[in-house]
Amino acid sequence: MLEIHKTVAKLYEDNKEYLEIFECLDEFSDTENFCNHYGFDIEDSCNAILIKAKKPVEFYAMFCLLGASRLDVNHKAKEAMGAKRVSFASRDEAELVTKQIYGGISPLGLPENIKVFIDKNVIEREKLFIGAGNRVSKFFLSPETLIKLSNAEVLDLT
Repeated sequence: MLEIHKTVAKLYEDNKEYLEIFECLDEFSDTENFCNHYGFDIEDSCNAILIKAKKPVEFYAMFCLLGASRLDVNHKAKEAMGAKRVSFASRDEAELVTKQIYGGISPLGLPENIKVFIDKNVIEREKLFIGAGNRVSKFFLSPETLIKLSNAEVLDLT
């Protein structure tokens, strides 16, 4: 039976016409393994990276970029967050803050206090896949749907 994570279940039910769910095995959940095993292009992967601002106050933001891209953490992420110091959230922090499972964290279904930023290159893809809150399912969706459902801001992040 296909497992829908509790943090995205209502959003999925309300938006089924825009979200295609794909079941995967836990051991193939990580982007590169998923693409190699299931035959998808890494450029259609949209990875979600949780960044922690340390100064002036502590808070988190989610950054989404294509699977083969690298987030410019020390300049562009820091600037987007308006922070003086930032770092990658630890695995434990990411799970605690998002209430999702590391390795399948989704930019959808996040607590409202987590701002989502999407790299401008993401919007050039026809269809993407993202984590669905766990390690055994992915969402396939258009970039427009991702932006709308995550209430994201699109920026140059790489």
